[in-house]
Amino acid sequence: MSVAGPTLRAIGFTGFFLLARSERPATELTVVRAVGATTDALWRAGNSDWQLLQGCSTEDPDLAATAATGAPALIASVFDSDVGWVRAGSPEGRAWECFLSPVMAREYGIPEEEFGDPDEIAGRAAAWAREAGMRPDPEAVRAVLVAKGDPFAEDLVFDLVQALGFVFEPDGQPSS
Repeated sequence: MSVAGPTLRAIGFTGFFLLARSERPATELTVVRAVGATTDALWRAGNSDWQLLQGCSTEDPDLAATAATGAPALIASVFDSDVGWVRAGSPEGRAWECFLSPVMAREYGIPEEEFGDPDEIAGRAAAWAREAGMRPDPEAVRAVLVAKGDPFAEDLVFDLVQALGFVFEPDGQPSS
């Protein structure tokens, strides 16, 4: 006789990722300080000023980072490691948004009209990345847009950032 215990679900990550270019640490950006964020990790992209900041707060930073840094910026909000909501903007006015792990996003009740066409979003995201000076892979971007967060939606954030052409250390440690 076997007795099944309760199904346990680990508590997932709820917070944000901010991708921005700044000579100062991203933790010092006004948009991060304004929301009282606690920051968990900061990755740097090689010798460039691009940074990826992971943090938690009751509010996410907004795309004012674009104005504050004079460069494209991206915010990815992650909900319980299930869904990612990505918003990106640039000084030239290029903007796009998407949901990562769309199957789970639908389970969260996100209306269908919020999803958009993955091909169109991938094209806009690639144009945004080129404005940032990157070499995006539009096919890889599209693949991330339709992928399942298995097991974590935050992994899709890293996959998206990489597909957009940003290179950070793969082991999660800040670049030197």
